[in-house]
Amino acid sequence: MSVCIVYHSETGTTRTVAERLAAAVRGDLIEVKDLAGYSKVGMYLMGAPRAMRGKKADIEPAIIALSGYDAVVVGTPVWAGSPTPAINAAVAALAGIEGKPAFVFCTSGGSPGKTLETMQAMLAGRGADVRGAVALTARDAREPAAVEALVSLVRPLAAGTREAMVSP
Repeated sequence: MSVCIVYHSETGTTRTVAERLAAAVRGDLIEVKDLAGYSKVGMYLMGAPRAMRGKKADIEPAIIALSGYDAVVVGTPVWAGSPTPAINAAVAALAGIEGKPAFVFCTSGGSPGKTLETMQAMLAGRGADVRGAVALTARDAREPAAVEALVSLVRPLAAGTREAMVSP
């Protein structure tokens, strides 16, 4: 099965996890860019309040076509206990997500808050078959073995089986 990994990363932590996952499952990467172009201070002063309110950013790519993929993984940093505005917009921009197996992951400096639950609900609301979620700290993202929890969820689908397990 072909896997599409859609992610947003401002500092590189989420990108590191997405790249490790892509290498492990031979997936394709789509990096979502927030056109607001936040500075580090701007992420906290402007981006975090928008994330808490569930706002959507103007993003590139504006439409993410999934018709050529069998499964999707969506990854986000945690801003104020929430997915980023870019990922909120990315989930809305997923064309052809209906019925596809989906997984989510987030990266944070500490607690993921409600990020995973929010992402799972957004994807389920779009008709995805959400099968698992993994929260990773910034420290986890630097350790290849820590990313294995996510890889173990996605790998069975990428290998062509339907044995992916849902994480607690």
